[in-house]
Formats: sequence, C-alpha cells, structure tokens
Amino acid sequence: MATMTDANMDKLLKVFPTTPYFHYYYEMVKHSEACPRFHFFTAAATLGAIISRRVFFQMGSAETFPTIYPNPWIVLVAPQGQGHKSTALGVGERLMQALPEHLRPNMLAAKTTPEALVKALSDVGEKDFALPGGIPTSVLRKSATGILFSSELGVLLGREKYNTGLIALLTAFYDCPDKWDSDTIMRGSHCLYGVCLSIMGASTPEWLQTMLPQDAFKGGFMSRLLLITMPHQWEKRVPIPSPSPPGLRDKIMAEIEEILTVTGRMTFSPEAEVFFNDWYMKFYSRDRLIVSGPVAAYMERRQTHLIRLAMLLQLTMKDKHKLKISVEAMRQAQALFETVDEDSSKIIDFVATEPHMRQAQIILEFLRHHKRLPEDELLKLTWRTLNHPRQFPEMMAMLAKANVIEGEIIGGKMIWSSIE
Repeated sequence: MATMTDANMDKLLKVFPTTPYFHYYYEMVKHSEACPRFHFFTAAATLGAIISRRVFFQMGSAETFPTIYPNPWIVLVAPQGQGHKSTALGVGERLMQALPEHLRPNMLAAKTTPEALVKALSDVGEKDFALPGGIPTSVLRKSATGILFSSELGVLLGREKYNTGLIALLTAFYDCPDKWDSDTIMRGSHCLYGVCLSIMGASTPEWLQTMLPQDAFKGGFMSRLLLITMPHQWEKRVPIPSPSPPGLRDKIMAEIEEILTVTGRMTFSPEAEVFFNDWYMKFYSRDRLIVSGPVAAYMERRQTHLIRLAMLLQLTMKDKHKLKISVEAMRQAQALFETVDEDSSKIIDFVATEPHMRQAQIILEFLRHHKRLPEDELLKLTWRTLNHPRQFPEMMAMLAKANVIEGEIIGGKMIWSSIE
C-alpha cells in the first residue's frame, strides 16, 4: 500500500485495515502529503456519519446505559501550515457530498451557535411528501442527525459570549439521546428525537490551547474527542501528486451502499467479549498507575471509542456476520489506537496546561522535537514567549526537578535533553 518510508514515519500504516472500504479509500489518497492516520480516522468518521443510527451497540440495559453508535468525533492536530489537515478532511466531506441525497448526512455550518445548531437539527428531514390517508407529516418524529465540519476547532468552540453553552450542548449530544429537550440548556423550548451528531475538525496545538474556553476541559468534553496528532517525524513531500487509479470512488460508494443495508443491534462474539473484558481490566488498572490529570480523564472513554471503531471495522469486513463484532475487529481497533496514543497523550498535556505553565510546556515540546539542544539555542527558540527574564531559568529548574529533562556540560556549554 505504501513505501516502508511512509510506514516508518507513521506506524499506523503498518496496521492500516485491508478491508475493501478502507483499502480503496487509502488507495485514493495515499499520494497526498497528509499522514496515513489523518486519512484513516477521516475515513472512519466519514463512514460513521453516513451510518448514523442505522446500527447500535448496547452496553447493559438501555434504561441504565447510553446506546453506542459508530460515529467517532475526530480532531486532526498539526502545527500551522503542516499536516494538510483540511485536505484530509476535505476528502471525507466530498465523499459525503457525492452520495445520493437520501444517504447524504446533513452537513451543518462550520461556525454555529447553540440556538442555530438546535434549529438546524430540528429541521432535518423536512421533505415535500404526503402520507397515506391525508395524515399530516407533522406527526413524524424526524431524526436529528448531522455532521459538523470545522477546519479550526478553536473558532467553532471559541470564547465569544454568543457561543456560551455550545460545549455543554455538544456534550449532551455525544451520547446520541433518543429524546433531548432544550429547556435546561437554552432559551425557548425545542425537542429533538433520534439525535446523532458527528464532528470532524482540525486545529493547531496552539489554537487548541489558547482559544478553547476552560470549560472545554471540564465535564468530560475533551475526552469525547479523538485528538489525532501528526507524528513529529512525518515529512512527506509530493510536488505533483499522481492521480488516483480510475474507479476508486465508485468502488468506495458501492462498499458504502452495501454497508448501509445492515441495520440493527450489534453484539460481541463470545471471543470478542472475552477479549474486551481482559483488555478493559488491564487497560484501566495500568492507566491508573502510570498517568494522571488530563490524560487520565481523556482515557476514561477509551472503551467507548474502542467499541465505536470496532463496529466500523466489522461493518467493512467481507464474509463476516456484520452485526457480530469479531475478535479480529476488536484487536485491530486496539492496535490502531495504540499507534496514536503516545502522540495523543502529549497533545492533551499541551492543550490542558494552565496558562501560567505554558512556557514550561513550550520548552518541553522543543526538547522533545530536537532531542538535545544547547541552552543558548533553546533560549533563542523560546525567548519571545517569556513573560520576564527570570522565567527561563525558573522553568528549566522546575522541569529538571520533575525529571522530564536533564542537562550536562559539554565543552563548556550546557546541553539540555528530554528524558521522555
């Protein structure tokens, strides 16, 4: 599917699914400069938005636990001008737009307010058609489904006064409630049925850190997002990309139409249930021991993300019971997440850092990227972000005391390196 160079720069390529939908999708985009993980998670989120509520997975009883639908919320993260985030998202967006109208998800505005989002979802499905016997269409309960595209998540969720309440609203929509009433969140009364909202966004680390309001990190909103970060070693240059082989989009469309014939409740196979139970106990006991703070909160929803991704993988498999999640789908979902976890954890740490500690985070990111730097070179890279001259030595001393960096004198110069 790609050269070893690509696979070495982004290890997700080594476990990229070979099922027809994902295979054809990557064949269509592999000559672009965007990393494979951006393309994979865009492909997964695109398929999830198209499937919407057609299939579901129920943890425990519906009276106690929320129903899981296969619509992962993704945010592609890379430095400004790098990663081709919008290019990767654009492939998924154009794929949805090419679908027949009756299969196309409701494409929602990239910049919205809570009131506008609720109105857009409440208007879904209004068509000019007649019911038999003269029954008015007003008796129908329209499913409030759609997808939000945002090339800059910080703008979508910014701190403007008119945007107050959007994060709380999106958090409420994440679990795809069968019925949602607006009385407790916004002015006016709106009732939505069959909610299933998807989010596909992009951002830079700096914008996520400075533009998101602090309540984005409270109440569990950030743990609902999959932050997919470009590997720091990814550097692919393609001056003139080769055209995709003819007919790939038609093959992808045919796969989507076949997948959409599957409806109903998905369940674990016996082997997948054993795998999931073992993974759950090991993952969360280990997670509690080695991480804390924002990363631990982010990992709290890993079981939901894992099931959602396994559902999508299962639906793309040939010669398999598509409503029975196999152990192969579970293992592959786990392997895909493991390839991006380390980078995702670093970006969570960066984004959630308190404002007065961001200078330390900036210094640490430079050392992680360069591995080793003389102190004068590190100061040249970071002095513009300092609040006062004493801040640099104070931050260096704190990071060294925390055992995340270390320094040694070589040739009369202080050399700093990242321990992580």
